[in-house]
Amino acid sequence: DLAVRAVEMVREVSQPGQEIEQFGTLLSHFDDVQAADSSCLMLKKFASVWAPSTNKTRQAGVKLNAVISLTDQLPNAVDVTPQRQHDNKGLPEDTLGPNTLTFLDLGYIDTERFVRMTLRGAFFLSRLKTTHNPVIKQVHVGSGSRRAARGMKLDDALESECLGFKNGEIDVDVLLSHGGIDVVCRVVGISNEDGDFWWYLTNVSRDTLNAHDVSVAYTLRWDIELLFKQLKSGAGLNAIRAWRTSAVLALIYGKIVALCVARLLELTVEEKHGSHAISQLALLLTLNRAMPLLLGFFMRERGVTLQQLEERIIMIAEVVARSRNQRRERRKRQKRQALG
Repeated sequence: DLAVRAVEMVREVSQPGQEIEQFGTLLSHFDDVQAADSSCLMLKKFASVWAPSTNKTRQAGVKLNAVISLTDQLPNAVDVTPQRQHDNKGLPEDTLGPNTLTFLDLGYIDTERFVRMTLRGAFFLSRLKTTHNPVIKQVHVGSGSRRAARGMKLDDALESECLGFKNGEIDVDVLLSHGGIDVVCRVVGISNEDGDFWWYLTNVSRDTLNAHDVSVAYTLRWDIELLFKQLKSGAGLNAIRAWRTSAVLALIYGKIVALCVARLLELTVEEKHGSHAISQLALLLTLNRAMPLLLGFFMRERGVTLQQLEERIIMIAEVVARSRNQRRERRKRQKRQALG
């Protein structure tokens, strides 16, 4: 709740800036443009009881599932799941509202979800899995026999050469079906002179994004990777030492609050020096390194003397040392038991 309130407070004081201008064309058609993805965080092995990982050497880990608004680079929703849980199950689906456009990675290919989104007026743009082979309803851009390609599966139409690239593009209507309900979506293929291919699946109309625009728009999904970089490299999210569920979650959401603080500082800098005078990652790194100094000033203002501050530091050090000694003794006992 604290992290959610922090994001809301930043949005209240944020003014539309260069980020809005970058998505102006899309925002004229959609209420929000979003990107969804997840990132893995490795934990201490004691967390393997509730958060088992897929890594044999690192036995514990969680996934941070996020949906961010590309207009302000802040999360619309965040969820934490065990690392072994598939990305598709961790997607915060309540963010996929009507008239929103969401960029999705391959891990979120789900025909049932795409059908539900289309029926409620939500839009998506995703890569197309090689195993996803929808039925062609109509060919809009492509070479070959358009009539013969109708009703064929995409792979069959390509292999039989009933469908081919025209000026490096393919744009066809396809049927997605679930529970007896059919919806019409688009498959867009883009090729280049080197023989590389990119395939996309979307329900955005051609009036909004043509085939070339679809491939360009999907590159905006990279912005969510920048968010994970800020949280990991800047806020230290990749160095979580805790292993209890409550402590891990507190630290993760605390990093999101730190991201909001950095964004507020960035807004202050923009007012004085203009956009991009300093990066949010630089602010996060500075906050991380200056935190002991900030805490010292805060405690002095609360009436804590230097002697009391020293006593608290020593007390914390004693707790840390005791915990390390306990872990060391536990490892010794395990080794002795293993030796018989």
